[in-house]
Amino acid sequence: MLDGSPSQSQNKSSIEDQLNELDADKFKPLLKPNQQNKPLIPNYFISDFALKFYGMNVLKFEELNSFDDRNYHITVDPVIKNAYIKDFNKTGYVLKVLNLKDSKTPGLIEAQHAILKHLQMKKIPGQEFVQNVEGKMWSLQGVTKESKEVDGPYIFYMLKYMEGDIAISKPYVPATLFNIGKFVGRLQVALEDFDDAFLKERNFIWNLAECPRILDFVFAMKSKEDAQIVNVIIKEFIEEVKPVLCQLRKVLIHGDLNESNILLKEGYDQSSVPQETRHCDVIGIIDFLDMHNSYTITDLAILIAHMSTECKCMDPLDSGGHIIAGYLTERKLTASEIDILRTLICCRISHVVVVSEYTLTMDPGNKYILSFIERYKPLLLKYWNTSKAELHERWKTILKEYGLNHLYMVKNGNESI
Repeated sequence: MLDGSPSQSQNKSSIEDQLNELDADKFKPLLKPNQQNKPLIPNYFISDFALKFYGMNVLKFEELNSFDDRNYHITVDPVIKNAYIKDFNKTGYVLKVLNLKDSKTPGLIEAQHAILKHLQMKKIPGQEFVQNVEGKMWSLQGVTKESKEVDGPYIFYMLKYMEGDIAISKPYVPATLFNIGKFVGRLQVALEDFDDAFLKERNFIWNLAECPRILDFVFAMKSKEDAQIVNVIIKEFIEEVKPVLCQLRKVLIHGDLNESNILLKEGYDQSSVPQETRHCDVIGIIDFLDMHNSYTITDLAILIAHMSTECKCMDPLDSGGHIIAGYLTERKLTASEIDILRTLICCRISHVVVVSEYTLTMDPGNKYILSFIERYKPLLLKYWNTSKAELHERWKTILKEYGLNHLYMVKNGNESI
């Protein structure tokens, strides 16, 4: 054949070459094992900082879970000495401290501020930035320890606390998953006309479209069997996903639609319904720090991967069917997007497991990171041991219950059915 098409052996060689070249460019890890990235913040510093930079007298504060940043829910005295704060937020505020690496890119905070203003105009609920006493949205500060050593500097900024229950605290019943999928569809539509130069050029470890980069971190995995599974999944990504990416829709996406970034509230008139079967409505999405320019299908894959954990009301594999049903009421999927969805889900779960194990080499006592490994490893095996055909069939059966199965086009060879 002289048509220029690569032979099977040539294609295999190309894949191996791509894997071998991963550590030869700018995406090499910026941190080494045992190097501290998460901010080291003494408790006394929180109250001192809030008073000095925001004119707030802190009554109490609670640290919220975070992968590599610091987040504090603070409650303050209603009398605030800050001319830029016009109204008091009764539910409190969130003081955020970026990790050491991200604190070197203030464009990330400027972009997040622009995103939240854009979504507000689109009637998508979100958090609001709070100006400090100088009228600025963020500040870069070193943190002085009792030993007089200075850590950082870190970027500090504040948002109004948004009241609601994080998704992981509620049962994942079908109606809740449907509502989450629908909201994310709305979110993607709202972001279609948002543009930001910094985010369009941004590339970082959590970019799912660049997931082969996680092979730089596989050395940190304790189990050789787990590492081998990750290698096979990445090869499948290079073989099946990478060649079709150029055909897919690409916009600025949230990038981290996980079970702690989706805020819910119980739907009305459910007082007679058992707690474990009550459905919830979505009241907002938080944490846009992983926003970047990528393919819309990767955001849906990230969402399904995370909402499959802690799914006790049904088989975790079925959660995607209900999420997709809600999503399809707002935004359509192409046959090419549907075809690569299972692989992308496996890649995201691999991503979480690998980076979590790597992060533990820097912060061995972090129970929050350890919980990711314990919850996501079994899920990875469950998805990986389920064929694409079986997963499609499960989801189409669920979509049929919603009358939406006709919108789910599955490829059969070169055909779509």
